[in-house]
Amino acid sequence: MIEVSSSTRELGLRWHELFSRHAEDLYPGRYTANKCFELAEQAVEIHRLAEEKESTIVAHNYLYPEFHEIAEKVGDSLGLSFYVQKKKAPRVDFESVFFMGATAKIITGNATRVFVSDSPDVLGCSLVFGIDYDWLDDWKRRNPDGILVTYVNSDAYTKSISDFIATSRNTDRVIVHAAKMFPGRKILVLPDKYLGYVMKARAIELLGEEGINIDPDLIEIYEQKKGQYWAACHVHQQIGPDAADIALLENEDAELMIHPECGCASSCLYKVQKGEIPHSKAYFLSTEQMIERAKISPAKKFIVATEKGMVYRLRKEMPEKEFIPISAKAECGFMKANNFDKLLVSLREDKVEIVYCDDCCDPRAPYRDDRIVHIPRSAAEAAIKGISRMLAIG
Repeated sequence: MIEVSSSTRELGLRWHELFSRHAEDLYPGRYTANKCFELAEQAVEIHRLAEEKESTIVAHNYLYPEFHEIAEKVGDSLGLSFYVQKKKAPRVDFESVFFMGATAKIITGNATRVFVSDSPDVLGCSLVFGIDYDWLDDWKRRNPDGILVTYVNSDAYTKSISDFIATSRNTDRVIVHAAKMFPGRKILVLPDKYLGYVMKARAIELLGEEGINIDPDLIEIYEQKKGQYWAACHVHQQIGPDAADIALLENEDAELMIHPECGCASSCLYKVQKGEIPHSKAYFLSTEQMIERAKISPAKKFIVATEKGMVYRLRKEMPEKEFIPISAKAECGFMKANNFDKLLVSLREDKVEIVYCDDCCDPRAPYRDDRIVHIPRSAAEAAIKGISRMLAIG
């Protein structure tokens, strides 16, 4: 969070130095002195309005560096949601993509007013846009006792029809739990196919360690396309299967930290299993696990295979180590659609708020206007059950 005692000029100078050191290669030419002074002036007003509205500002790891500096908490979507819940914040301005704000509303319920700074289309996500509800209905008809394990990076409706919610940290353990709890039943893992394949392989390995052999065909990965989007994060998908090999060739002394959503994740896991990449060189990690790994690792250099906004946080928290983005193009336009102008409008005009409704609308296409977006109460209640089951697994 910014130091309110600082003058705008002092803050601008400090940010210019900080962003030049840690983010110039990530966002070339963005952080000029004038830009930093402008951001500092807006930040002071954001802080004033947040105090006036009793708002807690949280920001996802992938946002621009200025959001890292004004947020009370920076992290992943689920971690931020639980942070807000634990704090019992009366209002939160959730700076991320829309579905993450919706998850925060599902978790906090009526205790917290949740605001995002733009519409679900602008603050969208290819994982959400790529979910075909009709296909899921058909799958459930074909597999009436099938189990849906849904990645937390999904919309409220998909969460509501799922048996378990999972994260990039624990999807393998959730699959294991489902397979043991419901032996012989089909399991569908969605919506991210890359994460799905990595976690399926890890789940089968974990089950094997317990002496449980499972037919791999019982674990199905959602691979559909809806419109222009496949069942994958469009940013991670662009990180191709050879990206990790190239990065390691150029940085032989580096550790590779791979988000399971990455397009290179499946090929890297295969190469690790075959011994082509040493186990000590490649780690499949959620964003928060990347922080944990980098802190305890003896390595001094890391290749970071995820959206490059994560690199700024790593560099800031561990300036003595070197963090290299696996691709300069690994940038999410949906995340980066957040800016200070929009946050100021949201704080001044109290929009866009995510609210519960008493099932007044279709949960597949909930009501929205320029001020509010609905989550049908029954969908939220069903979604929280899947999240609670995940938490019980650990």
